[in-house]
Amino acid sequence: MDYFIGIDVGTSKTKSVLFDARFNQLEVASVSNRTLTPAPGHQEQQMEALWQNVVSTLKTLSASPLLTKGTLRAIGLSGQGEGAWLIDKQGQPLRDALLWSDTRAASSIRELSARDGLEDKLFELCGSRLLPCNSSLQLRWLQQHQPERLNDAQWFFFAKDWIRFRLTGRANLERTDAGTSLLDLHQGTHSDAVLSELGIENLRPLFPPLLAPHDLAGELSTAAAAATGLPAGTPVAAGALDVSACALGIGAVHDGDVFTLLGTTCCTGIVCHDLTQVSRKTRFVSHAWQGQFLNLFAMQSGTPNLDWAISHLAANRSFSELGAEISALSPGSGGVFYQPYLNGERAPFYSPVARAGFFGISQDTTNAHLLRAVFEGLAWAITDVLSDYPPGGDLYLAGGGTASPFWLQIIADCTGRRVIVSPQSEPGARGAAILAAMALGQPVSAESLQPGDRQIWHPDARSHIQYQRLFPVFRQLREQLLPVWQARDDALTQLAQDSADL
Repeated sequence: MDYFIGIDVGTSKTKSVLFDARFNQLEVASVSNRTLTPAPGHQEQQMEALWQNVVSTLKTLSASPLLTKGTLRAIGLSGQGEGAWLIDKQGQPLRDALLWSDTRAASSIRELSARDGLEDKLFELCGSRLLPCNSSLQLRWLQQHQPERLNDAQWFFFAKDWIRFRLTGRANLERTDAGTSLLDLHQGTHSDAVLSELGIENLRPLFPPLLAPHDLAGELSTAAAAATGLPAGTPVAAGALDVSACALGIGAVHDGDVFTLLGTTCCTGIVCHDLTQVSRKTRFVSHAWQGQFLNLFAMQSGTPNLDWAISHLAANRSFSELGAEISALSPGSGGVFYQPYLNGERAPFYSPVARAGFFGISQDTTNAHLLRAVFEGLAWAITDVLSDYPPGGDLYLAGGGTASPFWLQIIADCTGRRVIVSPQSEPGARGAAILAAMALGQPVSAESLQPGDRQIWHPDARSHIQYQRLFPVFRQLREQLLPVWQARDDALTQLAQDSADL
């Protein structure tokens, strides 16, 4: 029996997953990652600690009885996007990695956005507007504030590229990750124009050669084999950005397919075969499926809204315990609305100062109303990003949030779309395993990507009508609150300054 391993280097967890030759999930090994916050707005991870987490998960799989009776054909990778992962000339971490959630580069955006036509030019080239998560802006911040660190750097990586370097000893970037802010997506090459516009053209030598997701990137080194217990010489594929790998893993590869990953960012994507199709409200990246693009609406905060609500309002009860209580309430949570912007927002609008909040609380409001409003707020946010696209198409869902059946029904009712949930709990790792097989030359068809035993939720017609009538209120709230959020931030900034002056 042939097997493949998909490594998913996430923000909160590192997972290594064993798949059979038909990409059925067999075993999962998972370790939690630690995120550091050395200063407000700074989000970092220790690079060596992440590698050790990968080693731990691979050692678990290497002990699987399945591998003793079969052959590990190849390894693929999927990883959290953006950020800045730098190594020195000895191949060691230069500093703790900046994450996609790090917002220190926001200070550059006001200056850069004042340049006439710059943001539109960047969008045309690399598919992204000026966002603090962009690796290009994070490199610009490092050049301005820690130039001595960059002087000692040998290579710039994304998260999965760093792990692949440790697995193989070979340095490469990969198209879907690099395409978030560094490539000319029309040409599929590094964009000297983007680097020049941002004043970081001198950093071009930090970028190692570029690979496609299904390219063979190297083989498991002797040192990595000794550390993990896996066979030396095992082929390793280039891999892909997590959202691109997930889209591949759930079979969303046809033009017009829509999917949402119910995870940390609740990222929604629309598959496009042509760049003229993409919305100018957000961003686009290359799909792991060759020739396609993804129009992405990655929220700043997805399931952390649920974590906060369940912790503070429901004493950490499980999804199943909450289901009956919340499902008993009518759509609209008694007129209570929740804005799911815990840490600002980036799609379908950009505001680093936006914050979460409830609207419409009355003396009849209960904890159950507040809890349901949080689930509905995220469902409405998904509806919001899809408002410019034709209604009625299927919505593929994946991620940890699919463990909540009543939330899946709310999403179906709110969007008016049939919701399809894959039985594969690790779509990113599955996409990585598929790319590993493709790197060996194994033919993979769009039809073969579809997982079996899918679960389907149909929208309830009456509930959908109720949500349609309430959605304009949700939309108007976030539009009207934009100046209020800014005024709040200005006042808090002034208060902090006043305290510092005392």
